[in-house]
Amino acid sequence: MGDKPTYFVFDDVLRDKSLRRYLDICIKEIQEGKAHKARTRAKAGYPSWPCFRVKGKEFLVSSVLEYYLYDLHCNGFISESAEAFTDKMRAICGWQWDVDRVLRKWIERVVINPFFYDASDSEYEHKWVLNPENPGYTLTDEQLKFACYIAVCFTKYGHSFDKSFTKEIFDLVTALGSKLPAQIKKNGSGSMPKEIAKCKTEDFSCIANDAFATIKISVKNESEESYSKILDYLCNLLEFGFSHSYAIEFKGQNKIYLPIKKLPKKGVNQLFANAILYPKLHDKIERYAKLAMKEFEWYLNLDGEYSAMPGSFAVFALGLHDEKYHKLACDYLSLCDGEHQSIQGEFVLAYIEKFGFTEKGLELYKLCKENIQELPKKLIALYNKFVAHK
Repeated sequence: MGDKPTYFVFDDVLRDKSLRRYLDICIKEIQEGKAHKARTRAKAGYPSWPCFRVKGKEFLVSSVLEYYLYDLHCNGFISESAEAFTDKMRAICGWQWDVDRVLRKWIERVVINPFFYDASDSEYEHKWVLNPENPGYTLTDEQLKFACYIAVCFTKYGHSFDKSFTKEIFDLVTALGSKLPAQIKKNGSGSMPKEIAKCKTEDFSCIANDAFATIKISVKNESEESYSKILDYLCNLLEFGFSHSYAIEFKGQNKIYLPIKKLPKKGVNQLFANAILYPKLHDKIERYAKLAMKEFEWYLNLDGEYSAMPGSFAVFALGLHDEKYHKLACDYLSLCDGEHQSIQGEFVLAYIEKFGFTEKGLELYKLCKENIQELPKKLIALYNKFVAHK
């Protein structure tokens, strides 16, 4: 092993108070949008880790968030401040491995350990039961609110299996006497105006829950007017500032899907397969697609091989309908996360089967090839056949 790296963890900060002034500077830079994540300087035999550099000193990402939450506890915990800082950390550093780990540890240290014991014999599943002995204090409403914020984050940003941790946290907070989990499940955070959160007529209903980033749409009477208002609702929601990653749950009377063989037969597929039937709505579908398309964001209820950037099905519907939406399709293929998404290959395959290797078709093929881990085998075969007969 080489010399030990010089980065600092949270325990170092607790032991050495002189380090706190550096973290205070780092926190100020994060809040002002001036901070940038770096990597610890490589040392022989030691891996490099995500960190922040402050006046020559390196602090692991996790130590910064741990220190901020610790400092809040010492000076009066305010959930709004904790939430805002955590959101900034997530935006700079991502969710996995650092932010999620610190928040999980916060739940264990603040909520679980003082108030619960595990009555389960399982190594992997917990059965939390309130301790018969009171620790001598109760959690504040602000702490319980932040616990609920953490619960929602694990659903919004974590893996599909992290949703079980969301339920676990809500159960813990409910057991401590809070009604907040029930309110959040029903109404969301309460920060959205009513006209943005809900739109309901005799023909359709749209309800958005910003806490869980879900949009539930139900159509009773299929019509151009219904889909026009639904598309307006979605666009207004996104323009308001709704989560960039979200789930669309759709139920309609017309059970049709886009003509792309390997797309998931989910509600969001059905929604745009129906909306595309009305030519006057195509501009609204395009408007939604442009608002929805964000790199590294996802439809939360599509996992694994079906993972898709928001706006995917709108782009697919328009792209297969008319080549005039070629630029939109190109923008989409350039933007989507080719490392974690592959359904764009199925769209390009369906496009080539319909329009052939035209100049536009070749451009889509090239863009898709550059931004996907593996093209569909049938698409490769069609391209090889095209080249051979050229």
